[in-house]
Amino acid sequence: PPLVLQCPLIPRVLQQQQQQPPTLPPPQQRQSLHRRHDDVEHRQQHHPMPQHRQQRQQQQQQHLEELPHTTSPDVMAPPCAPADVPGRVWELSRDAKGCREVQLALEAARGEVRRALVLELRGHVWEALLCPYANFVLQKCVATLEPESLQFIIDEILQESVEKAATNKFGCRVFQRLVERCVDEQISPLVEAVLASFSMISRHPYGNYVVQHLLSHAAPEHRHRLSQLVECEVRGLATDCFGGAVVSGALSTVPVEGQVSIARALVREEVLDLIACTRHGHIAAIRALQVLEGSEQEEARQILLAGE
Repeated sequence: PPLVLQCPLIPRVLQQQQQQPPTLPPPQQRQSLHRRHDDVEHRQQHHPMPQHRQQRQQQQQQHLEELPHTTSPDVMAPPCAPADVPGRVWELSRDAKGCREVQLALEAARGEVRRALVLELRGHVWEALLCPYANFVLQKCVATLEPESLQFIIDEILQESVEKAATNKFGCRVFQRLVERCVDEQISPLVEAVLASFSMISRHPYGNYVVQHLLSHAAPEHRHRLSQLVECEVRGLATDCFGGAVVSGALSTVPVEGQVSIARALVREEVLDLIACTRHGHIAAIRALQVLEGSEQEEARQILLAGE
């Protein structure tokens, strides 16, 4: 909107470069390409590949033909076939190569076979959640299994620490997948724990992503309470690099009335100009100008102009 562009503190949105339709090379260049192609054919005919290189290529081709077929001809078959995964899920999940094999097995399995594979992680959820490799297996479990079969994952997180899970580099990913897939009743204890530690988690480098995810995926009641917390703590969030991202997320995802309340709080607490200068917060300033109307919008614009 023109109003946004008038504000010197709001970064201008870069215009996307229009894609140009592909054009053919000029005639001289096309002739040059044809000559190069002819030269390659000439070299292949009169200067054949050395015998040792030919043998190596033949061996590689023979090895590829002996590999078991996969769902895609472009994907190499895993060294460990899915049939070898049962009974070794936790062992394989802890390294880069093995975790891929387990994920492929989970994708290929169905019904009770898949549930049996997932249940091998029972008792190891917390270790898997913190592991740079096993966390991907947990995410695949959440993505491929029905919500009721994932309850043991939630239970083991609750037994340890929801706050640590939400603020861990790998755990925050599993947390977000659970929010996406599980029903409200299942994740309600997780959300309540985040609400209880909202101030800390929303300012955390990884925890802020969990809060933003809850603002868009949680139950309406929890989204409303999160919106109220953002409004109440808007001063502290606006001056924090990661907290500003939470404010921006709230101004983009919560219901309109919540967005207006947060925008008014930014003006009331005199932090609109501060958040406009942060890495993630400038989006919040743009959204505040968009959701406010009339005299409130003009007041917000004047605050930004005064900060020039």
